[in-house]
Amino acid sequence: MSLVPLVGPGPELSVSDRGRFARHLPIEGIGEEGQRRLRAARVCVVGAGGLGSPALLYLAAAGVGTLGVVDPDAVELVNLQRQVLHTTAGIGTSKTASAAARLGGLDPSVRVVQHPVRLEPGNAAEILGGYDLVIDAVDNYPTRYLVSDVCAELGVAVVWGAVMVTRAQVSVFWSRPVGPDGPLPGITLRDVYPEPPDEATWVSAAQVGVLGALCGQVGALLAAEAIKLITGAGEPLFGRLLYLDTMTATTAEVPLAPGRNPRRPDPSVRAGDARDSPEVVKTPALGRIQRPGERGQTSIAAS
Repeated sequence: MSLVPLVGPGPELSVSDRGRFARHLPIEGIGEEGQRRLRAARVCVVGAGGLGSPALLYLAAAGVGTLGVVDPDAVELVNLQRQVLHTTAGIGTSKTASAAARLGGLDPSVRVVQHPVRLEPGNAAEILGGYDLVIDAVDNYPTRYLVSDVCAELGVAVVWGAVMVTRAQVSVFWSRPVGPDGPLPGITLRDVYPEPPDEATWVSAAQVGVLGALCGQVGALLAAEAIKLITGAGEPLFGRLLYLDTMTATTAEVPLAPGRNPRRPDPSVRAGDARDSPEVVKTPALGRIQRPGERGQTSIAAS
C-alpha cells in the first residue's frame, strides 16, 4: 500500500548534487523533490554488520543526509566475508568509526552520527527518537524486540530484515502509519512474532553460517524500503513480509495484519499473488526462517 512521505523536502539541490544524483532524478516517485527529501532525512541503522553494511552504503550513495550508526563492536577478520562496509585495514577499529570513514569517503556531505554503544532500555528512546526512520539490522533477539517496542512507542517506522544461512525475511513495521487518506492501523514485530523464542533454541551464524552475498541482497532491499518510505515512492513492504531463498532464487510474500498472525500463501499461488491466500496459520517462531508452508527450522541472525 502507498504511504505518505516520511520526510519533507530539504533545500534546493546544489549543482554538485544534481550531477551526483542524475540517475535518481528521472525516476517516477523520486525526482528532484524526492532527492531533496532524502537529503533532509535522518536514518538510524542499528547494527553495522552483515545487513547494516550494504544498507548504509546504499543509503549514503542515495544521498540520505544524516545516518546514525549504532554498534558497540570492533571490526574482526571473521566479519569481512559479508560486512562489506569494513576493510582489512580497519580490523580492530570500532565499527561505527569504520562506517563513518567509509561513508564519508563515498559522500562527504553525508553526516554520520556514531553511537558506539549497545542499545539498551536506558538509552534506546533517546537514540532512536532523534531519527525519522530506523533500520533493524541486528543479530540478537533482545535488541530486535527493544528496537520494535521503543519505535512502536515513539511512532517511528522500522525497516526490518533477518538472514540465516541462505534464507531471509524482510518487512516494514510502523505503529502509526499514514496513507494518502489518513492514518492506518499499525503493524509491529509483535503482531507477527509476539515473543522471542526460548533462549535454548537460539542458533547463531557462527554455528550454522550465513551466505555473504545474501546479506548484500537483503541489505540493499532494506535501503530500498527506506528510500521508498522517505520519498513516498512505490509501495513499501508495510503489511507484507517478503521471504527469500537464495539457493533456489525464489521469493514468496506473506500478508500481515494488526494483532493477528500472517496468512500463509498457498504454495500453488505465485509469490506476487500470495496476498490473496485466505488461509490463516500459526506464525513460525522468529527463530525460524522457512518457506511458506514449510515446517523446517533455521535461526536468524544479521551479522
